[in-house]
Amino acid sequence: MADTANKYKGKTPFQLSLMRLGRNRGAMLCLAVVVLYILMAFVSFSDWGGLQGKAHDFDLDHRFVKPFTDPSHIFGTDSFGRDVFARAVIGTRIALFLGFTTGLIMIPLAIVLGALSGYYGGWVDDIIIYVMTVIYSIPGLLIIMSLVQVMGASFLVIAFAFGVTGWVGLGRVIRGAFIQAREYEYVLAAKNLGASDGRIIFRHIVPNVTHFVIVRFVLNFVSVIKSEVTLAYVGLSIIGVPSWGNMIDLSKTEIMAGNWQNMLAPTVFMFLFLVALNIFGDALRDALDPKLKNVL
Repeated sequence: MADTANKYKGKTPFQLSLMRLGRNRGAMLCLAVVVLYILMAFVSFSDWGGLQGKAHDFDLDHRFVKPFTDPSHIFGTDSFGRDVFARAVIGTRIALFLGFTTGLIMIPLAIVLGALSGYYGGWVDDIIIYVMTVIYSIPGLLIIMSLVQVMGASFLVIAFAFGVTGWVGLGRVIRGAFIQAREYEYVLAAKNLGASDGRIIFRHIVPNVTHFVIVRFVLNFVSVIKSEVTLAYVGLSIIGVPSWGNMIDLSKTEIMAGNWQNMLAPTVFMFLFLVALNIFGDALRDALDPKLKNVL
C-alpha cells in the first residue's frame, strides 16, 4: 500500500486521469480504432494506392461487383463502377470534418452562454434561457434544412447549422453546473480574494465541467453523422461527394435489385467508428471526472 501511495504521490489531477484512462484496456483499444479512422481521413487527401481514381472514375465494365468476390474491390463497386471501399474511406474524412467543425462551433457557444447564464442569473439568465427555449422548441432538423437552403449546400454550412442548433443541451447542463458552483466555498473564497469574474468562471469552474463537454462532444459525432445521412436522404447534402450519407442515399435505388454495396460499406464504417468513439468517450469522462480524482 505504501508503494502504491508513493507511486501516485506528487501527481497532478490530469496525470492521475491519464493513468486511470491508460489502465482501461477497452478504452485504449477503442482509441486505437479512432486513431485509425483519423489516419484514414488523412490518407484520403492523397491518391495513395489510386484511392481518388477508384472513388471517382467511372468503370462501366465493372459495375455492381459483389463484395468479397474481387480482391481489388473488397466491398464491391457501385452503379458507375466506382470502388465502394475507396468512397467509404473518403467519407471518413467528411464525417470527421463535420464532427470536429460542429464541435468547434457548438462547444464555445455552450460554455460561454451556459456559464454566463448560470453564474450571473437575473436578466442575463432570462435572455439566454429565452434563446435556448426558442431553439429547443423548433425541430433541429428543420432549422438545419432552412439554413442549408438559405446559405447554400456545403459541408461548412452544414457544420455551422449543426453547431448553432446543437449547443442548447450542453448549455443547459453547464448552466446547472454553474448555478451550483457559484455557491461553493472555493468560488466564494476566490471572490473574497478579489478574483475577477472571468478568472472565476474560466479558471475555477469551467475545468470542473470538462467531462460534460467531452461527453457532449462524443455524442455530437453520433448525431452529426446521423443527421448528415438524413440530409442526404432528402437531397440537401453535397451531390456527387462520397459521404456516408450520400452512399446510403444511393443505395435506396440499388438495394431492391440485390446490389447492397453502397449500404454495407458506410454502415460498417459508421458502426465501428461510433461504437469505438462512444466507449472511449465514456471512459474519458470517467477518467476526467473531478469526483474520481482519488480513485485509481
